[in-house]
Amino acid sequence: MLKFFSSSATNKVDGKGRVSIPAPFRKVLQSEDSPILFLMPELLGGPTIIGFGQSHFENLARSLTKMNPFSPEYRALANAVAGKAHQLPLDETGRIVLPKELRALAGIEGEAYFIGTLNTFQIWNPDTYAADEAAMLEIARANVDKLDWAGAMGGES
Repeated sequence: MLKFFSSSATNKVDGKGRVSIPAPFRKVLQSEDSPILFLMPELLGGPTIIGFGQSHFENLARSLTKMNPFSPEYRALANAVAGKAHQLPLDETGRIVLPKELRALAGIEGEAYFIGTLNTFQIWNPDTYAADEAAMLEIARANVDKLDWAGAMGGES
């Protein structure tokens, strides 16, 4: 059974940086062999945090190991992915402590906006997300034809 991160939620962040992971996202993480959450900065430099489970991290690692380990591209990507990823266990109530540098990157203080993006999810400052949402929707509408419906439906693309 495929499990994906979907839906969205805004949750409070306390003074110590603790925030509850939305229940649907916790279910996806708990469906994995090791329910560890990975968080890292968004690779394209956006003001958001990317979250995912161990299986997605393993896919990233497999992709990296196919590269020449002595190339500058490998070094840059390995540093950005493995070097900047935080492995965080969820406490018994489903909370984590957002690392201070990630909170600063995303400008997260009193609230965090979570949005599922299938294999990953994003954590935003709610105001920043709201300001970018119209532009993202415009890009989505302009590119809806790029979805591979034939492949998604089990047919040939």
